[in-house]
Amino acid sequence: MTMTLHLEHGARSARVALHGLPLERPRMKTVNTTPVGAVNTWRIITGVRKDQDLGFDALLEGDPELDLANAGAEIDADSITPAWYDPAAEEPVPIGDFADVDIVYDANGEEKARRPHLVRRPNLNELHPVKLGKRMPAINALTAFAFKQTLQIAHTDGLTFEFLRDLAKDLADKGEVALLGAGPKGNMPLVLREHGTAYRAFLYGEVEEGRYKLLLLLSDQELKLPDTGEKE
Repeated sequence: MTMTLHLEHGARSARVALHGLPLERPRMKTVNTTPVGAVNTWRIITGVRKDQDLGFDALLEGDPELDLANAGAEIDADSITPAWYDPAAEEPVPIGDFADVDIVYDANGEEKARRPHLVRRPNLNELHPVKLGKRMPAINALTAFAFKQTLQIAHTDGLTFEFLRDLAKDLADKGEVALLGAGPKGNMPLVLREHGTAYRAFLYGEVEEGRYKLLLLLSDQELKLPDTGEKE
């Protein structure tokens, strides 16, 4: 999937493409077929509650509640909502009086803080572009953070090619990575998708024989040694 990144560097800004890294060996597309056509997966309504037993004895002796009018109908994702149940309750019933809470742990694995869960929205292609901030040697970033995902930034025309090539060359010549920030002040973490994770993002560049490579390194975990209580 290709996304759009509104990026600013120096006195210039541009909207460029952001996508996953190309596979060294592209996956082969497989299609399952039968004599009557292709096999597809569909979610449908069975007409039976999940906790019901439809064995022979249950049908013969009991009276299970079957919804024959809706059985076999395709499930529309826009017409359903999730429900949560208390697994410890004697009779499972939907519950709604709960709140999502984020739990923060320190380097020793102990609970540090609790805070209400934030519902985040994407901020890559906003009015205020993503800005380059603090720089550091690439080796320092690679050993201080656990990177969860890597995406590639690509040009969309000749002007953005020069813009990204010059940026990649500047980073490569200095052996540095640049911290990226979103928002009006360029100090907010990057969020790629709706309800997604907030990432600390670094920009890494390479240039070789007129070609460039710009990688977006995403991390949500900083590597820290636990406190042993001993002083050097």
